Amino acid sequence: MGNKGIVLGCLGMFAFLFGGIQAKADIVEQQKPWSVRMAESEMVRWPESWQLDFQPALKWDYCHGLELGAMLDVYDRYGDSKFFDYAVAYADTMVNADGTVKKYKLADYSLDRVNSGKILFRIYEQTKDKKYKKALDLFRSQFDGQPRNADGGFWHKKIYPHQMWLDGVYMGAPYLAEYAFRNNEPDSYQEVIRQIKLAALHTYDPKTGLYRHACDVSKTEKWADKSTGQSLHTWGRALGWYAMAIVDALDYIPLHEEGRDSVLAIFDNIAKQLKKYQSPEGLWYQVMDRSGDEGNYLESSCSSMFVYSLLKGIRKGYLPASYFSVARKGYEGILNEFIKVDDNGLVSITKACAVAGLGGKVYRSGDYDYYIHEQIRDNDPKAVAPFIMASLEWERLPKEQRRFAEPRQLVVAQDGSGDYQTIAEALEAIRAFMDFDVKIYVKSGIYKEKLVVPSWIQNVEIIGEDVNNTVITHADHANMNRMGTFRTYTVKVEGSHITFRNITIENNAPRLGQAVALHTEGDCLRFINCRFLGNQDTVYTGVAGTRLYFDHCYIEGTTDFIFGPSTAWFEECVIHSKADSYVTAASTPQNVMYGYVFNKCRLTADDSVSKVYLGRPWRPYAYTLFMNCELGKHIVPQGWNNWRNKANEKTARYAEFKNSGEGADLSGRVAWSRQLSDKEVSEINLDSVFSTTSEWNPCK
Repeated sequence: MGNKGIVLGCLGMFAFLFGGIQAKADIVEQQKPWSVRMAESEMVRWPESWQLDFQPALKWDYCHGLELGAMLDVYDRYGDSKFFDYAVAYADTMVNADGTVKKYKLADYSLDRVNSGKILFRIYEQTKDKKYKKALDLFRSQFDGQPRNADGGFWHKKIYPHQMWLDGVYMGAPYLAEYAFRNNEPDSYQEVIRQIKLAALHTYDPKTGLYRHACDVSKTEKWADKSTGQSLHTWGRALGWYAMAIVDALDYIPLHEEGRDSVLAIFDNIAKQLKKYQSPEGLWYQVMDRSGDEGNYLESSCSSMFVYSLLKGIRKGYLPASYFSVARKGYEGILNEFIKVDDNGLVSITKACAVAGLGGKVYRSGDYDYYIHEQIRDNDPKAVAPFIMASLEWERLPKEQRRFAEPRQLVVAQDGSGDYQTIAEALEAIRAFMDFDVKIYVKSGIYKEKLVVPSWIQNVEIIGEDVNNTVITHADHANMNRMGTFRTYTVKVEGSHITFRNITIENNAPRLGQAVALHTEGDCLRFINCRFLGNQDTVYTGVAGTRLYFDHCYIEGTTDFIFGPSTAWFEECVIHSKADSYVTAASTPQNVMYGYVFNKCRLTADDSVSKVYLGRPWRPYAYTLFMNCELGKHIVPQGWNNWRNKANEKTARYAEFKNSGEGADLSGRVAWSRQLSDKEVSEINLDSVFSTTSEWNPCK
């Protein structure tokens, strides 16, 4: 190695080590789109763009062009110039002033070396630096001398005579198509079409409907079938390259170009086979014609390539919209099975085959055992770039089509067997303002957390393994360091469209003042089969106009243990009093029709408790209704209290309907409360109560 090579090698190793340190310091924001997050993560991992593909020194190869092309796509979509600059840094390093390219030898006639030239089209377009135009012309000239078979098919490389690889179609055809488009070479479109068609002709397997990795037209290679010349199997990524070659080349081939319909027919067949061979997870196997066989595995690069090709093909009209379900299932599968995010937000894509080929000095036989035992690694550019490209296609879609395409299940377990050990960590992993649903499964345990579900999180369901044994607990109370009532919560829910199921939320503070277990501020919240344990002020429904639904819950407390301005419906709940005091303290605003509605609930108490009021008005227009409830003997005959203010009797809206039990005797009820009629109650249901600002029925 010359001195320059030594310096670059040392710099590469330094950057590799430094990059690892930097990755721990840099944070990728989780609120950004997946395409941006992955691109930024790669820039953290590889501060210099020439380091991509784990390179310790300069290299001109297809992986750099593949990934930097995806970076330019992110720049084109979102406009952040750092992605453009990152790509230009590589181009400027590699392309000399005279248009020659470091590490590129035209005489090798390797189609792999052409692919990276594609990034120069856009870089030249924006920089106008003539060295890039010279380099583009240099790569174009390779096609004039590229060795061919008798039928015109390009050899993959000069050192691989007579061999057409599906990989090679991607490495060359889109470049030639774009060059023809930008430089008025209409005759070159026929060359592009010919290469795509010949690849199909030589690699198609009628038994499977798939296209095999490669074909030796001379039928002399050891890996080649002696009658067909084909390799033994369909390698997933080879077919991925081929699909991307078609969908990208079609961008430039004129609509009425002869043979274009044949290319579309090939692409249609690929789509049919992708639907046929898609796994239940939505993904595709490393060796497609042996899908599901022992040793085979779901592979991220081919899966990402297929999803990109399908989504782009649908958008451009090359495929019918019916394939969207295949693409969506594939994108969801990638996110669920392959995408990982570390504590700093760095995104990784896992389970990518590092490389696979045929023949060569260290001979590759192309049999099943060979493909399944090639190295598997994370963040291979051949998976990273197609994931970015697929994400960009996904991000173009209307919101309603993008629904549900994210990781949707997380597991919390204190013993480390899940994705996270605390509920707070799981919430941090969820993207902001989601238009999809996420379920967080919480295994049994005592979770000592002061938990906030932030306002930017929505469409989340937190599900406990067992309501009695899955407990979130804390012990703040109002007289600790002058904390006051509203900061004592164990769980505070600021986000909307949140559901808690099979969870106990407890404030375990002694009876030394107000101590909130649940504090709500979000809208459209559901609590199903949950327990709320505390003393004074157990459940605070904190924001007027927000809507809450409690179904089959247990709520206990001493004084005013259900209080606040929200609209809340309690269905078949147990409301348990631990002291002689008050159950509710609603503060419903005057302009809000409904406050608290208790339907089919049971009001119980400790044995020592004998004097409990249904409610008192925290604010003058408090609304509380008990209907079809069983009221225990601890409920006082008066039923309601005016909170030592007779004026409240003119404004408070307290009512009952067909309650039962010893506490339901109406003979002693205060005159200013109401008994509703059948007609009035017929108009009180979930739809009417919750239609304050928009339609919401928690049971639909």
